[in-house]
Amino acid sequence: MVLLLKWQQEPTFKPWQMKTHFLVPFPVNYVGECIQTGSPTRTQIMPEIREKGGAYGGGAKLSRSGVFTLYSYRDPNTIEMLQSCGKAVYWAKSGKFTQQDIDKAKLSVFSTVDAPVAPSDKGMDHFLYGLSDEMKQAHREQLFTVSHDKLLAVSDRYLGTGKSTHGLATLGPENPKITKDPSWIIR
Repeated sequence: MVLLLKWQQEPTFKPWQMKTHFLVPFPVNYVGECIQTGSPTRTQIMPEIREKGGAYGGGAKLSRSGVFTLYSYRDPNTIEMLQSCGKAVYWAKSGKFTQQDIDKAKLSVFSTVDAPVAPSDKGMDHFLYGLSDEMKQAHREQLFTVSHDKLLAVSDRYLGTGKSTHGLATLGPENPKITKDPSWIIR
């Protein structure tokens, strides 16, 4: 969160492609892939990372600044998680999702958008991000218009190799597959 706020405040900040593995003495991994986008998107990755891969949890989310994140935590399978992210991107770009998939995703998004706001958080979106009630309502109305064609257009514009700046990070024990890959920075 601090990095995202710093990014919004410093006009000279430039994101770059990076893959970093942070060595920590844990028996499991914390894995994330972030993609710079411009508008809200969402994917269903839980069956791959939790049910098949054995991660304790994970998911996908989009920050207010347009960073789309696929993540897992307490994950025994780093490389497999990243391959699942690739499968999710391929699925989104292929258009092999149904209207029922879109409707389920909308319900999931609206459960967050329309969630009750604690009294202590009232006005925080306006204070932190400059979002007025009118802007939030316009966003909500745009969510209703999400369609198969619009999702394909967004997927084509932002997802996949070379489409957008993205970064990968893992926290976990030494991983021989990552160590052998010279594209990773190990810290």
